[in-house]
Amino acid sequence: MSRATIVAFYGPKAVTGKALDTIAQAIDKHTDLTVGNETFGEDPAPGVAKYGMVYYSLAEGLPHRMRGAPEFQSFSFSKDIKSIVYGNVEVKDQAVYLNMYNALISNKGYMVDNDNMGGDTLPGTPKTATVVYFNGPDSAKEASAKEGQSITWT
Repeated sequence: MSRATIVAFYGPKAVTGKALDTIAQAIDKHTDLTVGNETFGEDPAPGVAKYGMVYYSLAEGLPHRMRGAPEFQSFSFSKDIKSIVYGNVEVKDQAVYLNMYNALISNKGYMVDNDNMGGDTLPGTPKTATVVYFNGPDSAKEASAKEGQSITWT
């Protein structure tokens, strides 16, 4: 992953250098990463509870994602949406990605219709949605559903 597509903070401090590389590796490997001094190399605010935030994109032009976690808990990079295609058009709507991600992490189906997919990409034509996603550190998985049906996760 390009470090140019990642911005991270630990407490009041921007994350740089080796710690940013560690975050990039966790994103690439789809593994979770504990927020804490061991990960980020130093304590930017001793004696104060901290929160970590990571903003990233899996590829140029795709919507950005955000992960946050309090100190001693984990950023969850093991589940993610890589791409969404609806009616042969790549979906780049941030709200669609977020709603679909929330369905993935809660293991709930995601209804495929024009409202949930960000609009009607081919008016008057039945459409299919295809999602490439990660549901753990395995390789990418693909799920499809026709308009009026729900995408389910494996």
